[in-house]
Amino acid sequence: MRRSQFITSLCLILFCSTSVFAWNDLGHMTIARIAYDQLTDGERAGVISILRHHPHLHDVILKDRPSQVTASEWIFLRAATWPDHIRPPREQTRAPISSHSIYRYHHPHWHYVNYRIRPGQLDTELPAQPMPQFPKPSNPSEQTNLIDQLDQSYLILRGKAQETSHPEIELTQHEIRAIRMCWLFHLIGDIHQPLHVVAFVDPQLPFLKHGDEGGNKLGIRINHASKPRKLHTVWDDMLGTHSRYQDVVNLSERLSHDPRLSVSRLPEYAQNRLSTEFAEESYQIAVEAIYMNGRLPYTPWSKVESHEVAPESVPAVSPQWISQAHTIAERRVVLAGYRLAARLKYLIAHDPASRESIREYEMPAYRSSYRGRTFR
Repeated sequence: MRRSQFITSLCLILFCSTSVFAWNDLGHMTIARIAYDQLTDGERAGVISILRHHPHLHDVILKDRPSQVTASEWIFLRAATWPDHIRPPREQTRAPISSHSIYRYHHPHWHYVNYRIRPGQLDTELPAQPMPQFPKPSNPSEQTNLIDQLDQSYLILRGKAQETSHPEIELTQHEIRAIRMCWLFHLIGDIHQPLHVVAFVDPQLPFLKHGDEGGNKLGIRINHASKPRKLHTVWDDMLGTHSRYQDVVNLSERLSHDPRLSVSRLPEYAQNRLSTEFAEESYQIAVEAIYMNGRLPYTPWSKVESHEVAPESVPAVSPQWISQAHTIAERRVVLAGYRLAARLKYLIAHDPASRESIREYEMPAYRSSYRGRTFR
């Protein structure tokens, strides 16, 4: 999408909403729920038929399922959060992680890609190449990024590529596809979160020589009465910190029924279909709306942690900045949900095994016992 078209369409909805959205568990599950409501019951059955082979199905994905939620719907929603729930604790030593039954599948570098933003930058065109990783990961499976792995997950699910990452390469083909389905869910969400696509770099400041890690090195306050928080965390927690099922349902249905967020009001949905185009949307938002063309006031987070700077001295962003962030995040969540649904529909329609699951689902005996939601 052209920069002027994208920014114009974005500005038409700014300051129209006071709701808060982002990409913690609640955000990722909301994206999955929006996609869930776009699929037919048979398409959902096709997706679940793939996810049911996940090696962590019972230990992680089905864990804490509310009694009122079917196993199939909970699997669908929690697939989007699995890549975050396999992060090892900070105190975990390196050796046990490589052999741990769950943590060994964690790939920290798959969640983001760093496109450089500089102080005073006005240009919002996506750079030709992302920044090189620093330090360079020793594990070849980590010498990659969000865009590469989003595309790779989609290709593996379509049968157009083979798994090459460790330790996934050791699994059965069914298990690989289930894991890659989770990554597809999750990375579609991550690429729509602007701070998963950028790194703010200032060569004049040593701590920003290699970037701010998507806002993780910058401290701000959301108002003058609040405590300092990392810029990245402000965006990740905008939706809230509780991921109760009913909260996910209420939020996803309210967004899905908001006429301002219908497909016809989201021109970028039809215009942009590639992962790099999704990333460019996020990059444009980060440059102009989040970093304010490099003029965002901040305090180095290291100085907040060390108490070198008093909490009340950390700059607070303006109410206009917060309002704009809310509205943008709302739009990004809905776009991610619609785009996830579109990819799932294509995958299931062209997957022989999934088509067989749909045929079994559509048999009268099975249909009569199903209590899932109907397609809207």
